[in-house]
Amino acid sequence: MSRYHFMLIVSTIATLGSLYFSEIRGFIPCPLCWWQRLFMYTTAFYLIITLFRNRPVDALFVRLYVGIGWAVAAYHVVLERLPDGEALCTNGCLIQWVNYFGFLTIPMMSLIAFTLLLILAFYPNKKSA
Repeated sequence: MSRYHFMLIVSTIATLGSLYFSEIRGFIPCPLCWWQRLFMYTTAFYLIITLFRNRPVDALFVRLYVGIGWAVAAYHVVLERLPDGEALCTNGCLIQWVNYFGFLTIPMMSLIAFTLLLILAFYPNKKSA
């Protein structure tokens, strides 16, 4: 299994998790969540289509989308952790719909998923002997 298969698994789980929170639990995504979804969903769909068709993956495209998604997720987590983060985001970005273990919020889950994807995206290819 290649690193892109692992990336497909991570991005698909993250996509399904975000859909669970919004469609089943009824949590309303904020604008930053929508941006993160854009990059996560695109990554998942691109990998599904590319790997299903047995085509080569465009590493630059995947790295770009994962990198931008990671930056948005990191910004969201930083806003969430700032004492006066509400001054910077007034669109409901700081509503904590869930808070597991005192730190695991939806933006933090997104950041963890994007971090895993970023590590996998830049993981070196195995050299053929």
